[in-house]
Amino acid sequence: MIEYKYAIRSLKNNNIQQIYYLKGRDQFLQRFFIDNLSKVIFNSDTIDKTLLIPNELSGKEIMDKMLSIDLFSKSKLFIIRDPQQLKGKIFKEIIEFCSKPIENHYLVLVNDNFMDNSVFSKSINKIVDPINVSTPLDNELIKWINYFFKENNKNVDRDIIMKIIEFYGDSVFKIKNEVDKLCLINNNDIINMDDLEAFSSLKRTRQRWELIFSIANRDFKKATILSKIIVGDNESMISLIFPLTSLFQEMLFVKINNGTFNRSNSYIPLSNTIKNNMLKFSNNYSYKRIIKALKKLKEIEISQKTEYSDDKADIIHFIYHVVK
Repeated sequence: MIEYKYAIRSLKNNNIQQIYYLKGRDQFLQRFFIDNLSKVIFNSDTIDKTLLIPNELSGKEIMDKMLSIDLFSKSKLFIIRDPQQLKGKIFKEIIEFCSKPIENHYLVLVNDNFMDNSVFSKSINKIVDPINVSTPLDNELIKWINYFFKENNKNVDRDIIMKIIEFYGDSVFKIKNEVDKLCLINNNDIINMDDLEAFSSLKRTRQRWELIFSIANRDFKKATILSKIIVGDNESMISLIFPLTSLFQEMLFVKINNGTFNRSNSYIPLSNTIKNNMLKFSNNYSYKRIIKALKKLKEIEISQKTEYSDDKADIIHFIYHVVK
């Protein structure tokens, strides 16, 4: 697995490959990488970039586009989202293409599921090392926030940076949006805590971390209310499965380690508010109930991927059987 900063550094040094495999759900990091790759590939030439989505195109249509050669175009860039969904003949053809790509044809495979261990992922991993595009840890998020404020020609205190991470740190995409909005409504060169608090009161919306916090706290009433507000508008059940699974896995580790919580060096898709209270949260749940929660999440994930499911019904069902 290649760290994101090293992958970006390689692009800036004009050291590019023809095949890339991005794993992780942070939309900003995905787009930022592809945009930087495009700059290197096309330079001052016209950009020839094509998005290919397996659910919308047949295998033949995908391969026809990737194998087409345009005498008037020097380079082509293709992006395939959710390549792990490819099956049968198209699966074999994509693997073959990755092993022997056409000259000046570049391919970026984007898999939102960082934990995916499908046959496709295993096959691609033998050809190219995946790049981690999951939301990074706090020390890297600090660098991104500083970068976003500088883009807006603003200076900011560290206290504000840490507050932004606490509330929006589960996604660089969210952080970017919040920083841009904050800078847009503020005419001052320096952003202070009063500006942040005023901004937060203006746009107060329920966030994912609040729902997860209420579930971790076993606040059945609040979790039920928040799930009805959030799911369907801002979140889907699929988008909640990964952080909820991480929450209960961390609780399980606390139980296994006799009530001690050691911060992981790897990415955990939970806000600092939740991670800082993990010991307390683990006391809200028995070992048996945590296992039940993990099994329920797995059942819901399978149901979501294999049949029609109602997001709000699924989250309410989960809360009722696990939190209550």
